[in-house]
Amino acid sequence: MVGGWQRCWGLLALLLLLCGAGLSAQAQRRAEPTGPFKVFIVLHRAGALADVGFKDYLDATGLRIEYTVRNINNDLRLLPGIVEEVRQVKPDLIYAQSTIVTTALAGPHDGARPELHIRDVPIVFAMVSEPVGSGLVAEPKSAEEPLVSGRNLTGAVHVVSLEVQLKAMQAFTPIRRLAVITDLTEKAQRERVERLTQLAKAAGIELVIGSPLGPDGRASAERIPQVVADLAGQQPDMLYIPPVSFFANHSDLLTGEALKRGLPTFCAIEVQIRAKGLTGLVAPFYNVGQLAGFKAEQILRGRRAAGAIPIETLSRFSFVVNMATARALGFYPPMNILRYAQIINE
Repeated sequence: MVGGWQRCWGLLALLLLLCGAGLSAQAQRRAEPTGPFKVFIVLHRAGALADVGFKDYLDATGLRIEYTVRNINNDLRLLPGIVEEVRQVKPDLIYAQSTIVTTALAGPHDGARPELHIRDVPIVFAMVSEPVGSGLVAEPKSAEEPLVSGRNLTGAVHVVSLEVQLKAMQAFTPIRRLAVITDLTEKAQRERVERLTQLAKAAGIELVIGSPLGPDGRASAERIPQVVADLAGQQPDMLYIPPVSFFANHSDLLTGEALKRGLPTFCAIEVQIRAKGLTGLVAPFYNVGQLAGFKAEQILRGRRAAGAIPIETLSRFSFVVNMATARALGFYPPMNILRYAQIINE
């Protein structure tokens, strides 16, 4: 008799467990967002692998997504109209490519205006090198704190810190004098140069700076050859090309002029190395886009607030060497770097 009761209780427990699992599965299905979600993509320029990585990641999640894509093709005058279109479309999420696009959509962290910027739609950015320096995010109180915006913004940073970049340059070759070409019209780049000046001084490195500004005070492609020639004339050990959107658009011109004058280049983004740059410690753009896609999934599926999701860089970067440029310069990396570097243009 006791055994019979035990069997009955066992069957009852199993039925309760199965019913509970069924209810739990039903509740999970109800909680699972079904979509379709509307994702509005705003590109500074087409063709970046970060955008491919972002979309590939989201497409692989199984979420139903309807995309709207707008490409300003470097025409900043189109951005106010896109802000108005976003308000009309009312998407579930915005993907913003580049610092300029992100700033136009989200506004600065301490001065976003409801009439000019998007405040009620989560924005995920990629290809933003200095979220703090550009004013998008307030600097955290300590290095241990995660970088979060506290508002409708998060994203993936594609550039390793200046400290690490400078160490990578010195691993490639001793640096006594370092040339930097930059766009001093950008706030983030001015702060980058200030930080690099501090690091160079601490390392005993002389810094020489050039900026290809035209008569109107804006960066000009026509000025690049002369600025590179002036910097090369000061005989630096290397030319550092920072992550500037303007330079990315003119990678072939800039790295070609440096190569013409026998000037080795250390590049902050991969596209410049794949032009005629020599080397750099870079994040593959596709992987950056995938990281941005992961953050978008946290918002859409996980229903997390964008302002609470940390803004991060990739955990791994690639030391890339353009061997065709190294041969043309007669300037080869040390053997210890060749053991782990990614070699291109062999």
